[in-house]
Amino acid sequence: MRTLILGSLVLAFSGCGAGVSPELYAIVVDFFTLPDSCYTNNAQPSNVTVSAAPALLNVQVWDGPDNTAILELEGGIRSIDLGDAPTVSLTGLMKGKRGTGATWNFVAEEVEKSTQVGRTLTDTSKLELNIDRANTFKGTANISSSRSCAGSTCAGTQPTCAVSGVALSGTRIEVKYERAP
Repeated sequence: MRTLILGSLVLAFSGCGAGVSPELYAIVVDFFTLPDSCYTNNAQPSNVTVSAAPALLNVQVWDGPDNTAILELEGGIRSIDLGDAPTVSLTGLMKGKRGTGATWNFVAEEVEKSTQVGRTLTDTSKLELNIDRANTFKGTANISSSRSCAGSTCAGTQPTCAVSGVALSGTRIEVKYERAP
């Protein structure tokens, strides 16, 4: 009986998808300029970079049930500065679902609250990647962040920034995993 239970557990943990490897991608994020609305005074500061090299983002994609997937950010850029609005952090996992055709939509949202004397600040950020899961692809990113303030000591306008249609391009990297004996 114990052998049957042990055998059943081994089968359950190995599953039908045992040996399925994640898809690894190198994604290049093109340079983009923030709109004036990302700054408190509604104007670009005089020291803003007007051109820069593209940035690299390395990710793994794992398939889930019902046309879903998880994208794990592995390396490359770690944050996106959005002017006076809160910075968008690139860490952790993004939930994804199949869009139209080969396009997949991956989204990560973060809400961070901090309480100070007489006020509560709430920073909200969102990153959306729209990519084709193919050997090579083009896609887009939508990035947004905002700060809201509640309380008696809140100062003027709170910064908000949204950038959509940031160009992405990438390639799938082939990697073979070996199982331990």
